Amino acid sequence: MLDYVVAGASSIEDISQFVAVAKQAGMAVQLLENATMLERIPPQDRALVTCSEELPDTCAPVIPLNEFWVSQAILVGVTNIAPHALRASRSKHKLSARLAACGLHALPRRYLEDVAAPYPDRYLARLDAAYSGYSIVRHVEAGRFNPMAIAQTVQAGASPIMRAVLKEDAARVVVEDYLDGEEYSADVFVHQGRLVVLRLFRKTVAWMDGRPVCDSYIAVPGDPVLCAAIHDWCTALYGAGSISFGQFDFIVVDGRAIAVDFSCRIGGGLGAIKRFAGITSYIALALAGGVPSFAPFTVQKNVLARRHGRLANFACQLPQAYQVTVHKKVGDLLPGNICSTDARIAEICFAAQDLNDAMVIAQALDDKVTLNVYD
Repeated sequence: MLDYVVAGASSIEDISQFVAVAKQAGMAVQLLENATMLERIPPQDRALVTCSEELPDTCAPVIPLNEFWVSQAILVGVTNIAPHALRASRSKHKLSARLAACGLHALPRRYLEDVAAPYPDRYLARLDAAYSGYSIVRHVEAGRFNPMAIAQTVQAGASPIMRAVLKEDAARVVVEDYLDGEEYSADVFVHQGRLVVLRLFRKTVAWMDGRPVCDSYIAVPGDPVLCAAIHDWCTALYGAGSISFGQFDFIVVDGRAIAVDFSCRIGGGLGAIKRFAGITSYIALALAGGVPSFAPFTVQKNVLARRHGRLANFACQLPQAYQVTVHKKVGDLLPGNICSTDARIAEICFAAQDLNDAMVIAQALDDKVTLNVYD
């Protein structure tokens, strides 16, 4: 009998290691992936994965790991993830509304057509259902609040592929206050009322070409106030009977954590820092009831080009204490959306002494990387 159906095997960093950890823990797991994403899995591991575009008819908990499979979980209405969590995974408006309905401090959001004069001076507008960083504008770049211009810009940022994966062809534009604060990202695993915070990362975010891009992730100690806020969000979204991963992006303003994005999956693009931390199978460990361990102030610095084009050259000479993971080679065409993890040229991981040290070193790395792009 299956313990889990894990859908989205391409999000697992080392599938062979996942299978070994699951077997050692006595877990029976079926791995799924669709045909397109199966191509990203190393050939030697594909035999361990069932290729399918649909979820099986099963009583086992379904654990989606990426947005394609979150969409499938919503489509079939899986019973192990509460409806509120599924709906909030596809609507930032519903996320805020649910948290507010449960008496929690939430970021007020309005649909664009509901925003009346006097218009806000400091605002952020985004597609209600979109990948993180996609289809988004703020007052700094867009200027005075112009509903027609905002709608055109935000909708233009939604690619047909993203709309197809999210199954949200008619997603509306939501408007919220622009927040200045400390940005964080967290993964959780909920199992019938038991909550485990798997990671808590501070994020440094840079706006490039009018889009927010994560420059660095920094592992930080589990702050009781922040963990309490995460617990409250999970209680509101999942209730007591769910079995699921969850990923939150949030901002701390004046000591108060405010959730800005959520999905019932794990956060992506963190394979390098997991390897640097020596975590052999993050997902399998969590499913087996364990807790991954990131030493405080372990850092993943993302190396990005500031414009679209082909990579002309990349060089990075660093001491052995740094782990450099290179994703692009000379001549590769860089994606037009620099928010995508696929746009990263490399990731540099290192250990810092404290938060300030982590931020200073991460910023200094910009001067240690040689990077050129041509049209």
